[in-house]
Amino acid sequence: MAVLREMKAVRENVGLWMREDYTVLQFSGKDAGTWLHSQTTNSVKSLESGLGNLQAILDRKGRVQAFFTLHRWEDEYWAIIEKAQLPALLARVESHLIMEDVTVEEVGKDSPQILLEGPRAAVLLANQHGDPLEAAHQLPSVDHAFSPIRLLDHDVLLFRQGESGEDGFLLLPGPGESRSLFEKLEDVGVDFALELVGTEARTTLQLESGLPRWGQGIDETRIVSETPLAQSAVSYDKGCYLGQEVVARLKAYGTPKQQLVALLIPDDGTPLPAGGDSLHDGEKRVGTLVRIGYAPTLAHWLGLAYMDREHRVSGTTYSLRASSTDSLIEASLHHLPAYQPPTRSENAERFYNEALGQFEADYDDEKDTAIEILMEALVLAPKYEDAYEALGVILHRHHRVDEAILFMKKLAALNPNCVMAHTNLSVFYMSQGMIQEAEDEKALANQLEFKLQLDARQAEKASRQERERIKAEAESRIGMFLEVLDIDPEDPVATMGLGQAYIQLERHADAIPHLETATRVQKDFSA
Repeated sequence: MAVLREMKAVRENVGLWMREDYTVLQFSGKDAGTWLHSQTTNSVKSLESGLGNLQAILDRKGRVQAFFTLHRWEDEYWAIIEKAQLPALLARVESHLIMEDVTVEEVGKDSPQILLEGPRAAVLLANQHGDPLEAAHQLPSVDHAFSPIRLLDHDVLLFRQGESGEDGFLLLPGPGESRSLFEKLEDVGVDFALELVGTEARTTLQLESGLPRWGQGIDETRIVSETPLAQSAVSYDKGCYLGQEVVARLKAYGTPKQQLVALLIPDDGTPLPAGGDSLHDGEKRVGTLVRIGYAPTLAHWLGLAYMDREHRVSGTTYSLRASSTDSLIEASLHHLPAYQPPTRSENAERFYNEALGQFEADYDDEKDTAIEILMEALVLAPKYEDAYEALGVILHRHHRVDEAILFMKKLAALNPNCVMAHTNLSVFYMSQGMIQEAEDEKALANQLEFKLQLDARQAEKASRQERERIKAEAESRIGMFLEVLDIDPEDPVATMGLGQAYIQLERHADAIPHLETATRVQKDFSA
């Protein structure tokens, strides 16, 4: 099925698609930063050039009017926003922009945005330049950061963000260039198992990711504290903005009555609820289902629902009845997002293990597959020492000794105390007939090994001394606590302290009676 194939590509390799439901609004002028800071929920003043964050604008009651990502480039600010939300943002500009020097212009109206997402998205981009490892450093590495790059003969603004939850990038080429760049990415993506992603797969990826979308759980009736935006788009340290008092009050005095959560429902043939259904526990209404769809990655139906305080304990399964069906559904509740994709480091480790498997299966050292996969791992995790070492060893086995030496030198520069880097360099130099260099590296490896052993002995000595100090203090406290208990045998502080002292002396049987007394005297004691 096409949808499953496209989703699998995004989750395991890389997917490519265009969207026309977003636009870009540019804010310029000497007061642009300070004005935006006064209107939005997240910090603007703290943004450095090339960085961005998620923002929202609220009404006086703390209800969401629009949300978007905001990005700074020198004295300009760019808001990437759904077109459906643009009128609300422009209305705020019109009503609250008075004497400030701020110019607002929609600059992305006729330019479709390109999304490249998946564990190998960064690898694909880095491989369009001479040295992928060097090119990887030019790619934005933190969420919502961006940089101008030259890609496949196009000048592109490259943003680290997407909508599937996976590692990915948003690409904004120049006006009229989206289709040309898209086709070139499609061509080079053949080597990376790239798939074009259709609307249905994109919608399901968004559902699984839990990323907020307008009209799908968030609209102008919802207080921001009820939505996932409260965790990602709100700064609780910045100054005043419209709706800030409501947000601060909810933060200080408790949790909102309802919050948007994920409900995982087994695919067992039970009649499913529909979006808009009220959810009941017995006769009590406990929530409202916003939307529901099948999540292939989770092998469950996934619903987004607003649930009350008593029915949103993560990991708990509730028996719920929906207003559109008399059948009970067993729904496991989770905080958003229900699906948490692997990090870059975790994907790098997956590539590393895959490369080792390919290497072990290549008995005659004829294939470059393991080398290519290890290079991908290093693009994702440039400080991955095991990948550098494995790459050097495999290159040497393939008689690519100069390259093997280069990567071992990079490992030695990354970690000057890495014994194996210098041990391998000694072997590699020897195979090249560079006897003196080999001997020098072997001597350095021996010195490092001795130093590490010495450091380990010193660390063990310090640890032993610390254990002895703790035990000596425990012995001295026992007498003090016993004196207190002679006066009051049920003093909770003394009984707890005596129990802890016995634990530090590893006299656990002696500790138990005193800890039991502490909990009996004070029922909620942490003892």
